[in-house]
Formats: sequence, C-alpha cells, structure tokens
Amino acid sequence: MVAAKPKKKRKSKTAPRISLSQKAYDYLLEKLMTNQLAPGDLLNRREIAEELNISVAPVLEAVVQLEADGILESIPRKGTRVCGVRMEDLRGQIIIREALECAAARIYCGKRVQDNHGDLEVLALKADKSDKDIRVGWNVENEFHCALVALTGVPMLLNAFTNVMRKKLFMGIQLYQQVHPEGVRDSHIRLLDALKSASPDEAERLIRNHIRNGKETLFQDLR
Repeated sequence: MVAAKPKKKRKSKTAPRISLSQKAYDYLLEKLMTNQLAPGDLLNRREIAEELNISVAPVLEAVVQLEADGILESIPRKGTRVCGVRMEDLRGQIIIREALECAAARIYCGKRVQDNHGDLEVLALKADKSDKDIRVGWNVENEFHCALVALTGVPMLLNAFTNVMRKKLFMGIQLYQQVHPEGVRDSHIRLLDALKSASPDEAERLIRNHIRNGKETLFQDLR
C-alpha cells in the first residue's frame, strides 16, 4: 500500500510588512504635517531612530525620500532642515497639480467614472463634510483626487500626482489662511456627477475650475 503524501501546509495570508524606512517616512511626515517639525527646524536622525526603536539607516532612507519630495533639505555642516515655505513655491505646486490632474481628467472622464462611481461617491461625501481639523479634511480631499487620477491606469502619472499633492498639503497647512479662506470649498459630489458624462474638454475645464476655487490670487498672472 502506497503511503499517502503528506499534505502541504497552506501559508496563512498576512498583511504585507511595512519596511522600516517606510515606517520612518510615515512617522516623519506625520510630524511635519502636524507642525511638530516646522519650517527651519533641524532634524536629529539619531533621536528619530531612538523614538522608533530602529537603527539610523532606515531613518536616513526616509530623509533622502523627503528631500526628494522637497520637504527636507541638507545644509552643509549643519545637517537636515525642514524647508521653508514661500507662497511662490506653493503656487508652483498648484500649477503642476493642475497640469497633471487636467491631463488625467481627459483620460478618466465618462465611463471610468461611471464604473467606479460608488467608491468615488463615498470619498466625495467625506471630502464635502466640513472638518474642524484642516489637515484631516485636506487628507480626505487628496484621497478623492488621487482615486480619480488612479482611474487613468498610468502608474507614473499617479506617482507624480501623489508626490505633488503631498508637498502641496505640507505647504498649504503652513499658509492656510493666505491660500484658502475659511468657508471656501467646492462640492466634490457635484464635480463627480459632472465628470460621469463630461467630454475630455469639459472634464479638463471642470477640474481646472475646481482646483482654482478660492485660490484666484495664485493664478491672476496666468490669465
């Protein structure tokens, strides 16, 4: 009698582990977005490593990425510093965002929005709800717009857009009152409904108007 082959144990599915460098990146980004690290502050990598109970190497990787994002900068003989925030820099980020998102809207408008309307509507409703914590509100809004751009199916475009939105959020938090007066908010639900049947030209116009709502002074020289 042939002996039965032992059954192979099925590997249990577990959530992918977050790398230490990603953990350090998320930790630093949270400190930056909550002003625990403000423009002009010097970063102590060793202290960050101790706070996270990890080595300095993954912290360095996170710092390099944040430098590439334009949020941190290396100063010779001083170390790493949080970048200063200037209105013209924020203006540049918003202009880049507009160029990327308008190009994306020409691709995803119409059927792709219709096919994903349910998930997008949930995000749009969350984005339209007023939140006393501006940072939370803007994070939700960014999530909605990134979900729209993801419909293009172009990873490089989504990656570039995500990076721009991250830096814009950091700058916008620092310059909030100058950029987006209290109470100025466009409807994401109306935008979503319009994009379901919009032509590429109309979708581009809708996104441009949405981005510029309440920020007219940043674009007055582009007319």
